[in-house]
Amino acid sequence: MKKSAWKWMLAACMLFGTMAPVALATQEPVPAKESQTVQEDRVNTGQVPLRQAALSIGAVVKWDKAANAAKVSYGDIVWTVRLNDAVSDVNGTELKLSAKPGLTEQKNMTVPWDSFKQALNVNAEWKDNKVVVDASDWKTKASQFVVTWGQTVANPQAEAALQPYLTEALKKATKHYPFSMTVMQLVPAMGQPVQFVSATQQHNGVHNTVTATFKTDKGIPLQVELRYTAEGLINEVFPIYMSAAGYQKPAYDKAGSYKEESIVFGEDAFKLPGTLTLPTDVKGAVPVVVLVHGSGQHDRDESHGASKILRDLSIGLAQQGVATVRYVKRTREYPNQAAGAPDYTVMQETVADAVYAANWAAQDKRIDKANVYVFGHSQGGMLVPRILDNDKHKTIRGAIVAAGPAGPIEDLILEQMEGSLKRAKDRKQPQAVISQLEGQVAGFKQFLKIIKDEKYSIDKLPPNFPMAKWWMDFRNTYAAEAAKKQTTPLFVIQGDNDFQVDKSHLDVWKKELTQRNNVEYKLYPKLNHFFIPSEQPSTGAEYFTPGNVPLEVAEDVAKWIKAQK
Repeated sequence: MKKSAWKWMLAACMLFGTMAPVALATQEPVPAKESQTVQEDRVNTGQVPLRQAALSIGAVVKWDKAANAAKVSYGDIVWTVRLNDAVSDVNGTELKLSAKPGLTEQKNMTVPWDSFKQALNVNAEWKDNKVVVDASDWKTKASQFVVTWGQTVANPQAEAALQPYLTEALKKATKHYPFSMTVMQLVPAMGQPVQFVSATQQHNGVHNTVTATFKTDKGIPLQVELRYTAEGLINEVFPIYMSAAGYQKPAYDKAGSYKEESIVFGEDAFKLPGTLTLPTDVKGAVPVVVLVHGSGQHDRDESHGASKILRDLSIGLAQQGVATVRYVKRTREYPNQAAGAPDYTVMQETVADAVYAANWAAQDKRIDKANVYVFGHSQGGMLVPRILDNDKHKTIRGAIVAAGPAGPIEDLILEQMEGSLKRAKDRKQPQAVISQLEGQVAGFKQFLKIIKDEKYSIDKLPPNFPMAKWWMDFRNTYAAEAAKKQTTPLFVIQGDNDFQVDKSHLDVWKKELTQRNNVEYKLYPKLNHFFIPSEQPSTGAEYFTPGNVPLEVAEDVAKWIKAQK
C-alpha cells in the first residue's frame, strides 16, 4: 500500500471510526462490449442484456446450465428466466414475457425490458445502454447508487458518475476526500457490496435517509445510509461499519416516566437531529444535561456493540427529574463533508455543536435556563474545557467529565494500540494477528513523529498529511491542566474497569485540580469505558454483550446537579 493511502486510512479509522465481484454464471460468458448494430437491434426489439442491467442495480445473476436458465435475485425477488421460453417465474408465480429471451453474438442472455421492469418491480428506462431509474423509485435509485459507490476504487470513472446525484456541498467535499477513500477502508474489513437485500427510508428532521442493506462478497450484511435533501439530491453517504445489535432496555426504563421529542438545532449548513427527553412527573422548569459523544461517528445514543450509554443516561436522569438533549454527531450526519473540510478541527467535530445544543436547550420554556449542564464522554469529556471556553453566553452551569483523557489523545492512541498488541501476545494469538498489530503500531509511530514535530503548527501544516489541521489543533492537549484556569463546577467520573482510558487519568484530574474547591470525583468499581459493569477485566469483547449503565450513575449525576443550585 502506498504511504499516502495508509496515512489516510489510519487517520480516518481514528477520527471517524471497486467493482463488486458477483457470482458469475457457471457457463454464461461475462458481458463484453457489443457492436453498434447489436445495440441498435436491441433497442428496436426491446431486448436488454440481462446481466448488465441486473448488476447495475445490485441484483445477482446465476446461470443454471442444466436448466438453460438464469436466476436473478434482487431484494426479496427471485426471477427465473429460461432461454427460448416466453414464460418466466417470479417467486414461484408465473410471469409471461412480452418476448422470448435471446442471446447476443457473445452468448449473453437478453430479456424484454418491460418484463425486466415488471419482474423486479423497477421503474426505469433503458437509455444509452444503461438503466436510468425514475426519481419515484427510491429503492432502485439507492441500490444503483451503492453499486456505483462500491466501484470507486476499482473504477475511477465511478466517482465522476456519482456527481450528478450530489448536492454542491457533497461535490465539494468529495474533491478533498473522495468516496474511494471510504470504500478503500471498507472492503478489507467487510467486503464489497454485491447483492441488494432491502431498503427503508426515514426522515429525521434534517435529511430523508434511505438505508440500503446489501450482502457483501464475504457474506457480511452491510448498511449504507444515503441522506437526501428535499430536492432529492444526496447530501451525505454513510456506511455503517458496526451495527448496534443486541441492546436491551435497562430495568429502570419505565413507560410513562418520561417523554421524548425530536429536535433540530445547529449551524445552518450542518443542522443536527436530536432528542429532548423530559421527565413527566415534575412540575415547572427542569435542569437539563447535554450529552456529548466520544470519538467516532456516533448516533444520538452513542451506540457501540450492545450498549447505548447516552440513551441509558437519558432514561436514568429522567427518573431523577432531569431533562437531557442528545443528538447525532456531526461526523455521522455529515461524514464526507467533515472529512473533506480542510479547516476541520474538534471545534467542528464536537465543541460547536455542544454549545449549540446548550443554547438551544436554554431557550425552551420547560428547561431551567439557569441549570444547563454538559456531560462529555471519553473524547467528549476531554473537550469539556474547550466547550466551556467557547460558551460565550455563559449558558453552561456545570459539566460532567466521564472517562475523559487527562492528556494528549495521540499518546493515548499509541498506548491503546500497544496494549492490544501485548494482550494478543499474552494470549498467544496467531502470528498473522500479531504481525498485523505490530504493523499498526509501527505505522502509528511514524504518524506520531509528524504529529509531534514542532516545526509544524496550525499555521504551518505538514504537507500531504491527512486531517492535518485537526491534529495540529488538538495535539498536546492536556485537558486536566486546561481546567485549572476555569471556575465552572465539574464532576469527574471514571470506571475502574476501563482499559481504553484507565483510572490513572482520574488521578491526573485530581492532581491538576487540587487547588479548585468546586470539583468532585467518583470511581465506579467494575464499570468499563461505557460505564457498564463487567466482572472480568475489560478487553472490549464485553461491549457486544448486552448491558446497561447502572442507575447509580444517573442518580449521582442528578444529585451533583441539584447540589449546584
